Amino acid sequence: MKTTITLLLLAIFAMGVSAQWELPITFENPEEDTAWTQFANAGDDPANFVLADNPDNAGINTSDFCIEFTVLETADPWVGAWSDAYDSVEITEENHMMQMMLYKDVLSPCALKLEQGRGGESFEVHDTSTVTGEWELIVFDMSAGIGNAFGRITWFPDFADPRDGVGSLCYIDNIGFYSEGTSVKEVNNAILSVYPVPANDVLTIKYPAMRRITISNIVGQTIKSIEFQSASHKIVDVSSLKSGVYFITLDAAGGTVSTRFIKQ
Repeated sequence: MKTTITLLLLAIFAMGVSAQWELPITFENPEEDTAWTQFANAGDDPANFVLADNPDNAGINTSDFCIEFTVLETADPWVGAWSDAYDSVEITEENHMMQMMLYKDVLSPCALKLEQGRGGESFEVHDTSTVTGEWELIVFDMSAGIGNAFGRITWFPDFADPRDGVGSLCYIDNIGFYSEGTSVKEVNNAILSVYPVPANDVLTIKYPAMRRITISNIVGQTIKSIEFQSASHKIVDVSSLKSGVYFITLDAAGGTVSTRFIKQ
């Protein structure tokens, strides 16, 4: 009888070890942080990679928990974390845009990597954070992996090369395919993202080298126009707009692009 119970406990433990999490990665599940392994962080002390309260759940990220990742001053440029504990990530023509939310105290590059694809393929996509002290949605075009499925997800929140003895405090959350509340499209070989959709009070717009943002109504009347020095990230106050459909026109270094959004 004792042997039977022991074998049963071992079987349950084995099932738990092999259990798979699912996308999106929200860190709302108890102990989901244990599915991740930090690396290149000057010794990888577990105290530097912990499940933590969301430092700002009043903005675009309303979740309760996230990962708090303390990047040490002596960490390698490619410091990050990886996990094999999620179901195979399949990249398709219809589903190849992925996202990661970051809250950092430094402006620096970041990256998302997919590994262990069929045939051993792997690739990574880099971007750069544009704000500090608030959540930012980073969108990655993973179309290089279309037609493949990957068993490992790796992320790099602060890919500073060289690091020059500068550490950072990073919060990471909501990793997965881009959410329904984000309008994302590719224009002139660049990613245009607008969120949240629909919008209530503020609208975040990301596109390279923007110089002017113009909002117009469905009959073409200009409602708001903002000019500024070149920027790739702007937050626009839309609280005064009436509910309805509006169009956004961006004047940028790469030309003029347009999209639309809904004011709730």
